[in-house]
Amino acid sequence: MSKSVLFIIIFIFLSFLSKAQEALDSIQKDTKPYLNYWVIIQTDVIYDINKMDPEWTSYFRPSKIPVRPGQAGYYETPGHLFFSVKPSTFKFEGVVPTKYKWGDLKLRFEFDLVGMGPYGNQTGLRFRLAYADWGAFRIGKDWSTFIDLSNFPNIYDWWGPSGMALLPAVTFRYTTKLSRNNLLELALEMPGSGIDMGDIRHDNPILDPILEDHEFKTKEQIPDFITRYTLSSRWGHFKLMSLLRYLEYEYPSIKDKAYNSYGLFGWAINTSLNVKAFKGNIRLQSVFGNGYAGYNNDGGVEIAPVLDDNPSTPNIVEYKAVVPFQYGLTAFYDYNIRKNWSGSFGYSETTYDNTDGQSNDAFHRSQYVVLQTVYTILKDRFKVGLNYQYGKKYEKDGTNGFDQRILLNFTYSFSQVR
Repeated sequence: MSKSVLFIIIFIFLSFLSKAQEALDSIQKDTKPYLNYWVIIQTDVIYDINKMDPEWTSYFRPSKIPVRPGQAGYYETPGHLFFSVKPSTFKFEGVVPTKYKWGDLKLRFEFDLVGMGPYGNQTGLRFRLAYADWGAFRIGKDWSTFIDLSNFPNIYDWWGPSGMALLPAVTFRYTTKLSRNNLLELALEMPGSGIDMGDIRHDNPILDPILEDHEFKTKEQIPDFITRYTLSSRWGHFKLMSLLRYLEYEYPSIKDKAYNSYGLFGWAINTSLNVKAFKGNIRLQSVFGNGYAGYNNDGGVEIAPVLDDNPSTPNIVEYKAVVPFQYGLTAFYDYNIRKNWSGSFGYSETTYDNTDGQSNDAFHRSQYVVLQTVYTILKDRFKVGLNYQYGKKYEKDGTNGFDQRILLNFTYSFSQVR
């Protein structure tokens, strides 16, 4: 991170700490800190009609559908039954009342049972969110300012629509009211990025000795800058989000095996509309841009190689990096049928513009469909839901495959909020 940017962040943080000390000095003596909590226990009974990568059996990700030999799960026979409690979520909020003008200090922690990373498809306690709210500021790990979590459809698929922007990120956010129904949020975030190596190894065997010790890798120096505007009304809400980012990567030199650093600019726009109509909610979202794949719920990478028309080294196929264009859309309708019956159905997709340097099995497009009905047995306590999920994946060369599954969900929840 450059020294000037680092200095600004440290200055803001120290200013915030000084204000926090003033708040601690004004804590109300007659009101003790208290704890709010929410517990949501979910059990999924999943029957996978076709095939999914074995590491992702508990989640429906079209990009993980095996469509060619060598991909995980390709040689398995279709039809598998799974039980999962991974979507279960535990939320805790500590509140410290103060007399300070910025109001109470709130600390939020969230956990679920979704095993990720080295734990693969296991069930285990996973830290999800942790942030502090005080006045107009939020600091910590929260859902990104670039997404509209309130527009997530009322479905029990834990992963969700493939074309929707959906990502938790470490953030420093400032919120201000422009008017009664207008809200503006500004944030600095650092979610990271990904690189597709493409056909570089195949086209340049001379690079292999270098790449054994020197991998192409991303390098973060400058936070992403995000704005989110919200217009609220009786009919629902509209959100407009923008993303500006500087994507940097390190490229190993053929001659001296040293890293060279390069940078690219990325951007994206996300629009989200929620309309109350026909005894339910119409949820629409459209997102597009260059180099925002990490914010997308499924599919694509930020940086990909393209063939260099003017190579500097004879007899070597050289590449340069670009941030490909990608777009996604989501359209769902959540409805209430009767007093205890509700449901949801909708469609989502995302398309990634592949480069000539990517391999034929690179992700290109995914489609996602869900049909669901829910019966409420105990209001705000116990629900049973049944849904059908369909997903299809397309790769760069047109190879494609699909998966279907049936999901039966049991949800029990309770909370204590002061």
